[in-house]
Amino acid sequence: MSLIRFNILALTIGVCLSAMTPQASLLMKSFHQFSQSPYSDQLKELVQIKLETGGQVDEVLKLIQELLDSLKQDQVDDDIAHSRQMAVFDQNISELEDDLSRLNTDLANANILIQTLAELLVILRETIITYEKQLAILNEQEQFIRNARAADVKAYNRRVEQASKVINALNLIIEKLSRAVDQQTSEQDRQTILTQIHAECHQQFGPNHPITILIKLTTRFDVPTVQRILEKLEQIRDGASKSLSEDIAAEEVASANFDNSMSEIETLRKRLSTDLENLNQQFNDKFNQQKIVLAQKEQLLIDIPITEELLQLTKEQQEQYHQAYISRQTQRLSEIEVVQKAYNLVFDHVDSVKKSEDLTAKLSS
Repeated sequence: MSLIRFNILALTIGVCLSAMTPQASLLMKSFHQFSQSPYSDQLKELVQIKLETGGQVDEVLKLIQELLDSLKQDQVDDDIAHSRQMAVFDQNISELEDDLSRLNTDLANANILIQTLAELLVILRETIITYEKQLAILNEQEQFIRNARAADVKAYNRRVEQASKVINALNLIIEKLSRAVDQQTSEQDRQTILTQIHAECHQQFGPNHPITILIKLTTRFDVPTVQRILEKLEQIRDGASKSLSEDIAAEEVASANFDNSMSEIETLRKRLSTDLENLNQQFNDKFNQQKIVLAQKEQLLIDIPITEELLQLTKEQQEQYHQAYISRQTQRLSEIEVVQKAYNLVFDHVDSVKKSEDLTAKLSS
C-alpha cells in the first residue's frame, strides 16, 4: 500500500471530530522525535489528519501495519520481477556471447581453411607430377620384369632340355651296364658292352665329362666294381630327376609370381590413372571451395561487429534496469524503516496507555 493510498484510506475512515483526544495529542508529541525527511514528515501529517478526524490510536496502529505490509509486499514483488527480468537479460547476453564466440570461431576456422586450401592446391599440383613419374617408373618396372622373365624362361628351357638329355642318357647307360654285370653275360660281351657305352658317353657328353670318365673306368675293373659304379650312376640319375622336378616346380611358382606381378602392376596402373583423373577435379573443387570460404569470411566480418554492438547494448540496458531497481529498493527500504519506527512508536504508546488504564482500574477497585 503506497503512502497516497494510505492517505485516502485515512481520510475515509473514522468519525469527524473537531479535536484530538488527550492520548492522540500525547502520541503526536512523540512523533516529533522522528528524523526529518520528506517521507517521515508526510507520514506524521497523515497520522495527524487521522487523529484530528476522530480516529483512535489503535486504528492508527492498524493502518500503519497495513502500510508496512504493503511496502514489504511491494518490495517482494519488485524483487521477483527484478529477478525474472535479470534472468531474461542474462539469457539474452549468454546467447549473444555464444553467438559472438561462434562467429569468432567461424572466422578463425575460415582463415585456417583458406590457408589450408591454398597449401592443398599446391600439394595437388605436386601430386599430379609425382603420379606421372610413378606411372613412368611402373612402366619401366613392367618392361624390366618382362625382360627378366623371358631370360628366366629361356634359361629354364635350356636346363630342362639338358637335364632331360642327361637323364635319358643315364637310363640307357644304366640299362646297358645292368646287362654287362649280369652273370649270364660273358667277359668278352661285357667288355664289348662297356666299350660301346664309353663310346656313346664320349659322343653324348664329351671326353672330359665326369660320366664319360666314370664309364671309361668300368672297362678296367671287375664286376663288383662295375656294380658299384652302376649304383653311383643310378644315384646320379635319381638326383638329376629330382633336380628336374624341383626346377619344374620352381618354374611353376615363378610363372605364378610373374602373373601376379603383372596383375598387380595393371591394378596399380589403373589406380594411378584414376587418381590422376581425379586430381584435376579435386583441384577445381578446392579452388571453388576457397572462393566460398572467402565469401563467408566477408559476411563474418560484417556480422561480428553487429553482434558485439548488440551485446554491449543489452549489457547497458541490464545495468540501467538494475540501477533503477537498486534506487527503488533503497527508497522503499528507507520508507519501510520510517513506517516500522512509526509502528513501534504507536505500538509502545498503545501498550503504555493500556497498562496505565489497567493500573488505574486496579487502584479504583
